[in-house]
Amino acid sequence: MGARPGSCHNCRRGRLKCDRSIPQCLKCTSRGQSCLGYGVLLRWEKGMASRGKMVGVTSDNIGKVQNGDTTATLQAPRPRILSTSQPSFTSSESNSPRSLTDPLVQDIDCRSRRYLDYFASDVCKDLVLYDIPKHNPFRELIPMAYQQPMLLQAIIASSALHMSNSCQRPSSSLSIFTTMASTQSSKSFVDSLSIGRTTSHPEAFHDALRAKQQALCLLNSAVGSMASANVDAILAAVLLLIGFELIDSGRGSWISHINGARMIIEKLVASGSGTGTIFSPLRSWLVSNCLVYDLLGSSFANSYLPHGGELSMTTMSLLQDAEGNHCSSFPAALLPLIQAGAQILNINDVYMLPDTSINSGHHDALQLLHTAKSFDPAAWATNLQPRSPADDLLHRTMIACAHRTAVCVYLSRIILFLWPSTVLPDDLQVLAAEIITHLSHLHPGDALFTATAWPAFIAGLETRDLTNRAWVERRFQELWKIEPWGFTRDALGALRTIWGGRKNEVLLTSSDDEFYEREENWNWIETLRNLGTDWLIA
Repeated sequence: MGARPGSCHNCRRGRLKCDRSIPQCLKCTSRGQSCLGYGVLLRWEKGMASRGKMVGVTSDNIGKVQNGDTTATLQAPRPRILSTSQPSFTSSESNSPRSLTDPLVQDIDCRSRRYLDYFASDVCKDLVLYDIPKHNPFRELIPMAYQQPMLLQAIIASSALHMSNSCQRPSSSLSIFTTMASTQSSKSFVDSLSIGRTTSHPEAFHDALRAKQQALCLLNSAVGSMASANVDAILAAVLLLIGFELIDSGRGSWISHINGARMIIEKLVASGSGTGTIFSPLRSWLVSNCLVYDLLGSSFANSYLPHGGELSMTTMSLLQDAEGNHCSSFPAALLPLIQAGAQILNINDVYMLPDTSINSGHHDALQLLHTAKSFDPAAWATNLQPRSPADDLLHRTMIACAHRTAVCVYLSRIILFLWPSTVLPDDLQVLAAEIITHLSHLHPGDALFTATAWPAFIAGLETRDLTNRAWVERRFQELWKIEPWGFTRDALGALRTIWGGRKNEVLLTSSDDEFYEREENWNWIETLRNLGTDWLIA
């Protein structure tokens, strides 16, 4: 048996005397170790897995994940292009360090790979409350995207738009809302809202638009041949396109995506109930997320008529599946109440209906309000703990209290809009203050902080108190800083417009009696409808 000078790498590290056997050290063999040999030792530095169970994991985190450390997140290295305030896509690949290319991504251009990296490092964590191993199914979409072009383009679109938002200058991120518009000019105000007008990163913005268009074309073809298509990939692409609209502004275009998702889900549920098929965990997650956005979308939409009828047990079960880690943390029991209230609100010419129909609708609306008031946030939060990725009982209770109170305000305003003479048991200004009190328990850095947008928007619409309005304004500014999703910016813009309109109305009053009459008859349901747009607040 031959020998060579020098110790093997194992013995050298352990400061042991090596027997220098070839091809491997016998001391290593006797200790049960794999001898690393005598030559140059090659080692990966912060490499990222792009396939398999370790997808999105850097070499620094692999040990943590394998040892069951749930604090290690599956994050890709932050792209080099984000290291400066004005990232550039014009540098050639020859300027980047050479690295081994995974066969799965060898056909994907460098620009797209950067967006995939950004999706893994920044976008994925925004799509859930807790971005920890085994609790963020959106990371499973990355390896799937290599085989599904429509999903790849949807990921690139959402990633590029997110990057465009995050690169906006802080001084101008809310500049489009500095001018207050009256309710009379609200339509022109809404039309002026555009990310493209304020972005400081036009390359990413244009990439987002191109990728979205490609995703829509590919999705249209896939839906046309559903029998042979990958349904999970279709649902994932639709869900990401809904997310794209939220990252953009949360206005208008999301409706077509939700209608498409609803059509697919209805077919899946119908076929599953007939055959007894159980959804896979990934499909259940995709369906449940689409359903949450579907029901939330009914709350502030003008041209959106929610589907009627009581939700099936399957649908309710799927909504409950989403409670644990959906970014809204909206209690499943409250979501159908929003949909039912919107259904009543969207009855055309309610005053032209027979008295019996009016009385029936009034009774139904009051029953919805009673059901919302009966919801128990503490019991909900306690029952949710086994399904929550973290021990968050207090924060879950607070967020549930805020959602319950906000739903009560929402339903109360619908009732007063349709039946103004109704005497309600609660002072809505007090309820608005209660929402703010509950939400004040959540601070930037808390996992559930980003789940406060919907109740905060309701509180902002309702409150007349200037201090409370200032609190709501700060909350949406903080949400924008944490997650650059355009719907938070546009929601604040809508609130400022409504507040400005109310201020102008007060200035036009000629007497105290006229002022109190205006305040008594004012209803933000009507004001939102006059804005002429469809809002998705999540």
